[in-house]
Amino acid sequence: MGLLSRLFEPDQQPGQHRDPAASTGPGPGAAREHDDSVPALRKQTQALVLEINASAGDLPPIAVVLARAVTDTVASVLDSPEVDRLDIGVRVAVHAVLTDYVPGSIRSYIGAVRAAGDPAVHAATDAVVEQLTTLRASVGDLAAASNERDLQALQVHGRFLQDKFGGSELDL
Repeated sequence: MGLLSRLFEPDQQPGQHRDPAASTGPGPGAAREHDDSVPALRKQTQALVLEINASAGDLPPIAVVLARAVTDTVASVLDSPEVDRLDIGVRVAVHAVLTDYVPGSIRSYIGAVRAAGDPAVHAATDAVVEQLTTLRASVGDLAAASNERDLQALQVHGRFLQDKFGGSELDL
C-alpha cells in the first residue's frame, strides 16, 4: 500500500482493493459512513489526523495546532476507561466534529486561499482560527461533561450505598 493510499484510505488493509460500490447507495458502505460506534470514531480520528497532517503545508501553523488539539481531546475521550458507556449524544457530536466540522473548516480555508490568493489569506486565517478555537472549546466541554457525568453517577451510587449500608436501623 502506497503513501497516498494510506493518507486517503487509512482504514483499508494492505493488499485489499477498494470496492467503489461499497461507498455509494444503501448497503454496508453507507452504514459505515455514518457509524458512531467507538471503533468507528477511533478510525475517523485517525483519518482526520492524517488529513490535518497532509494539509499542514497549506494551513497556518496555529490552525494545525488547534485542529490537532481537537483530535487529541477526542482521542482522550475515546481512550477513557468508561468509553463503552459513552453517551450517544457525545458520540454523535464527536462523529460530526470528526467528519464534518473540522474537515469542513480546513477544506474551506484551503479553497478560499487558493481561489482568492494573497488578499484572502488574513481574513481566511482569522476565520479558520476562530472556527477551530470554537470546536476545540466545544470538544473540551464534551469531554468534561462526559467525565462529570461519570463522577456524578459515582457520587449518587456512593450516597445510595451510604444510605443502604452506612448505618443500621438497629443502631440506637
